[in-house]
Amino acid sequence: MTPGRRTTFWTETRVELALVLGVACWLISAHWQHVDIGKLGDRTRLHAEVLDRAAPDPYQYKLWIIESALDGVARVTGQPMKHVWMANTLLSLLFLVFAHQRWMRRHVGRREALLGTVLLGALGNALFVLYYLHSYEFWGVGLFCLLLCAIDEDRPWWMLAVAFLLTGLVWEKHAALAVLWGLLQLQRGRPLLPNLLRGFVLLAAALAIPFGVRLLLGPTAELVDGDTPITAQSWWKVAWFQLPFIVPFAAMLASTWTRQSAWVKLLWVYLPVLVAAYVSQSYILHETRSFWALVPVFTATAVVWFHRPGPGATQPGPQP
Repeated sequence: MTPGRRTTFWTETRVELALVLGVACWLISAHWQHVDIGKLGDRTRLHAEVLDRAAPDPYQYKLWIIESALDGVARVTGQPMKHVWMANTLLSLLFLVFAHQRWMRRHVGRREALLGTVLLGALGNALFVLYYLHSYEFWGVGLFCLLLCAIDEDRPWWMLAVAFLLTGLVWEKHAALAVLWGLLQLQRGRPLLPNLLRGFVLLAAALAIPFGVRLLLGPTAELVDGDTPITAQSWWKVAWFQLPFIVPFAAMLASTWTRQSAWVKLLWVYLPVLVAAYVSQSYILHETRSFWALVPVFTATAVVWFHRPGPGATQPGPQP
């Protein structure tokens, strides 16, 4: 690398770092205002119920690991839980934004990737205003982004198994990636039987900790959700909240289908899978916060739509 190109590289890297940090600060400030401070009473009450193993299902088993860890931090440091939650928001959103930027760079160059991360900031701000977000959410989505990168980079399956297991500490919606990984292996021309077995190992790794915590805590007496069958869904709310969230990105996918990577196309399977899972469990469908797994899929689709390849190009290659 010549001195001039080295100078340009470091200048662009510093600008990228500053902009990514700016998006992270934007999200952190919004979350502090709307959730960490704005919903402090709700968080305090739910935190106490989780530690007493009295929180409604499924909050109890989803929150038990992270709330127990944060409670331990509060005890060791002597800080009030309000400050510990705010610190968790700061660290988890920094992690999410940088992990998401790495995922964006798998598809496009620096500038388009930054557009994708700014889009993440816009989507996050909208969700923070509308909904309560839990303390595990951003660690889970950030690890999900890194898993997407690792699968796209064709990392060894045993490394993926470790990543699936660790992500299960804070999330469970990554489990479908085990199946999509298997389909991607078939598309890459890999043999069926050994990869079928490896796919089962990945699925077991993804679900081991969520199921283990569920068995440890046992059933709860109250369900926070699970009483809204498909005939009782508020369909005007589903349309009002979900269509603006989904339709623009679906249109981007359709208009850039030939330029999207095989992995991003496969990831769109998450949309019907999540809807089917929520319908089967009689969960409400209109809450967009339940579909955070789709956000990195939507932003990956959008950055390829933003990207304008030169003549003869069909698809942007992975970026270093």
